[in-house]
Amino acid sequence: MPPTDRGQAGRPAEIAAKLDRVRGWLAASGHDAALFTSQPGVAWVTAGVTDLVARNEEPGLVWALITSAEAHLITTSIEEPRLAAEEGADGLGFKVHVVPWYHPGGLAGAAASLAGAGTRVASDGAGGAGPGTPLPGELAALRMPLTPGEADRLDELGAECAAALEGALRTWQPTERECELAARIAAALEQRRVLPSVLLVGGAQRRRAFRHPVPTGAVTGGDVLAVIVGVRGGLNIACSRTAAAGPPADDLAQRHLAACTVEAAMIDATRPGRTWQEALEAGQAAYAGLGMPDEWRQHVQGGPIGYLSREFDVVPGTPEAALAVQAGAAFAWNPTVRGGKSEDTFVVTPGGARPVSNTAGWPSLTVSTPSGPVLRPAILRS
Repeated sequence: MPPTDRGQAGRPAEIAAKLDRVRGWLAASGHDAALFTSQPGVAWVTAGVTDLVARNEEPGLVWALITSAEAHLITTSIEEPRLAAEEGADGLGFKVHVVPWYHPGGLAGAAASLAGAGTRVASDGAGGAGPGTPLPGELAALRMPLTPGEADRLDELGAECAAALEGALRTWQPTERECELAARIAAALEQRRVLPSVLLVGGAQRRRAFRHPVPTGAVTGGDVLAVIVGVRGGLNIACSRTAAAGPPADDLAQRHLAACTVEAAMIDATRPGRTWQEALEAGQAAYAGLGMPDEWRQHVQGGPIGYLSREFDVVPGTPEAALAVQAGAAFAWNPTVRGGKSEDTFVVTPGGARPVSNTAGWPSLTVSTPSGPVLRPAILRS
């Protein structure tokens, strides 16, 4: 929902903390200004200002320029009235600058003018837009870990995404087409002011054939997998659920349990001080223990989540994978086993992972881990 729908309490302090992060990075990196042109980057630094006219199209229609002394929002003459009325942009501590929509390169020109000649600008590089040196990875890294306010909003969003997805699956019928179920899931999310940036639905045949079953007109049949990433205020929630008409087929039950076992191992290993790669390695070991050591190679396994569906995918040997997990970071692992999949969003705490996209009403199964039992969503029998 727009920030004005959820109130302004705590927002100025959150923005101030984020500006401190940006300015600390500027001082350490030797840059004079940071330019955010992407929808995730702007939503982060403004604590929720969203620009969804062209969903997930970059660069966005609202940019943010941060210097050591000032914070600017730059937008078009079309967007400014809505930003003021519905996003509270005039009361966030940013100076708002409006560019006529018919000025070619107007946003980039305004950013260059505000930064000043000779200024060393770092850009998040969305679509190659704007002045400065593209440093998208370094600016994106400032988004982790979440602030307390972001964690609270993620909790609310996680509950609503799970309710939307599970509610749609509870009324699923085997004669329903994949696209019909996808439409109901999308409607349930949109009614909650949540953007479904990822929406996959695979029926009994296609879920076993494809790791990313984009919805088609195929009839789902005896079981179905649905996968979503829901976005609101820039924050992302990922979760997957499976339903079957009666007892699930033996192959699906076994593969679902295997995926849950791998995910539980990674959830248990995602703790402060460990690296993201160590968490992935726990999943690789679980795959091997199930007799499928190479299964992890068939699908991305997930990683930290926040203002993108994954802030980065954890890939062995990459610099990002070697980073230490921090308390307050959010993550979503999503192992697959030839049609079986398990996925939810969590926040790292000093004592382990706290789920944010699970509901008490969905059936669960228990997986043993070195630190104790982990509950994962079971297959719903409709």
